[in-house]
Amino acid sequence: MFKSDTFDRVGRDSMTRRAFYMVMGCILAWGFIATYIVSNLTSAWHPGIFEFLLVGLGIPLLGIFMGTSSSAFISFIGFNLVVIPFGATLGPVLAMYEVAKPGIVGEAAMLTGAVTGIMALSGLLFPNFYRSIGGALFGALSSLVIILIASFFIPALMEFTIIHYIAAGIFALYIGYDMFRASEIPATLDNAVDVCISLYLDIINLFLWILRILGKSDD
Repeated sequence: MFKSDTFDRVGRDSMTRRAFYMVMGCILAWGFIATYIVSNLTSAWHPGIFEFLLVGLGIPLLGIFMGTSSSAFISFIGFNLVVIPFGATLGPVLAMYEVAKPGIVGEAAMLTGAVTGIMALSGLLFPNFYRSIGGALFGALSSLVIILIASFFIPALMEFTIIHYIAAGIFALYIGYDMFRASEIPATLDNAVDVCISLYLDIINLFLWILRILGKSDD
């Protein structure tokens, strides 16, 4: 699992904490707008395995690596190398869900937005709680990754809806956890960009698990 030093940084603030959160909000808004636009453009795309791995994994990993830079400009390029390729690979997936259940993508997006707002606020209001669950949360995420890997060999694992709810819960908690950690690092432009990479990944994963839950709700 990729490890970033973003949340371990020390130093002095270069902006107010309010400005720091506003910058984060603007960067995330741009990220999801870009993802939305690109996903619409690629809704009919049928990538091969090499294309999928390159666009869906290789380029985003490069973007995450660039997010460790101490330069806000380079980090922002890295952020775009995460959100744009993700939009490209999401396009065919979202189109498939929308054909099966018209309106499901919008419903999942609204639910994700509501949960994100609540969890982000909780990360700022309850720092002691999030400070105490970091290890357990990482353990839960590691277990989820193991289950997902196992599902490639045992597809029936993904039929257990409880796994979908647990996964959504893990990423919802990670939104709060990363907001808590963001509140404890220096308020700088570079840190704002770097935190947004982590939050984007939390939110997009939450969205995908909510989409799966809604997709199975009437089965």
